[in-house]
Amino acid sequence: MTDTTIEHPLRDAGGPGWAATETRAEVVALAVGMSDFLHRAATAGLRPVVVTGEHSRMTQPLSDALAAVRGAWVVRTEGDGLYDVRTGVRVAAAQDALALRPGAVAAHGPHPSFLRGAILSRMQVVATVSTRHRVTRPVRLGGVAEAASEVFAGSAPTAWGPTEPLVAPWDRDDITERTRRRMPDDTRFAAVTAAEHPLIGTVQVARTAEGLEETTRVWADVAGPGEARGAAIAAEARGFLSRAAGVGMPLLGVAFAALGSPDLARRCTVVSPPEPLALLIGPPGVRALGLEPKRWADELGAALVGSPRLPGVLVPLGETAGGGWQRLADVLGALDTGRVAELLAIAPEVSAQLRAPQEEGP
Repeated sequence: MTDTTIEHPLRDAGGPGWAATETRAEVVALAVGMSDFLHRAATAGLRPVVVTGEHSRMTQPLSDALAAVRGAWVVRTEGDGLYDVRTGVRVAAAQDALALRPGAVAAHGPHPSFLRGAILSRMQVVATVSTRHRVTRPVRLGGVAEAASEVFAGSAPTAWGPTEPLVAPWDRDDITERTRRRMPDDTRFAAVTAAEHPLIGTVQVARTAEGLEETTRVWADVAGPGEARGAAIAAEARGFLSRAAGVGMPLLGVAFAALGSPDLARRCTVVSPPEPLALLIGPPGVRALGLEPKRWADELGAALVGSPRLPGVLVPLGETAGGGWQRLADVLGALDTGRVAELLAIAPEVSAQLRAPQEEGP
């Protein structure tokens, strides 16, 4: 563990292997200063810790960026110590959260503040898609994020940018050119759609031996309690993944139904486990698993999507009422486990999202 430290206006504490910043802001966002703090800490080999009050909420772009650098979000309550937001486990010091595993359970149960119920919840689709682009062909980034926005919000994204607030008008050509100038460094940016049903997304673009890999994650508001649109959430999720399959070379995608807040921000309280809705396996994964596309349709009820010459498969998993986890287990269980592991290695960021909700689920 490194003893390196950093000098930064937001650094409030630090030690071997970690640096912490503390705030009581109502909304903690990926502002310029916070982005720089995360970057400086990660570059120095330190894991960042963001400490907030018990009523703070964190924007999804910051939550995503914090996870990307293996950081932690810790809440300092008014009179009952600290707890880790990922697990609800009470910690003696903020940096202790860095040692907790994703499925960690406290011996005496979660911190009471972690168990507070949300005042108002809405139904969301949370989806992650990994896409490969060959640099020998014209590349235009942002296609998956745009498809998600058009499916769930009814229009293209409103704005984008590397930090919040997002103020640059949505422009895929501008995004592509700015990303090209940063190569070979990775690029991360966020996009937002201001609409009746808002959407927020994050995109990471990395150079690989195969070309460019674009990983898109979106959180889309769908419906409130009792609203009719909620009944169509699985169909909309499948429609989105089907459109995503036509962007570049899809590797892997997964969509979940989840409960979240109206502003799409992340709360520091416990959330209900998400429900898997659909799984997209792109042509490289189909080849890796060694199963003919037609057999996917005949035996697993999958739809062929994307290029007719090199199709991917879209597997329906479940509805909001349940059944998705069992269906996912059945689908994966029907395949060769060694080749499934090979498939998941194709898109590690997506496979991590596939595993994480299952670890927290029933």
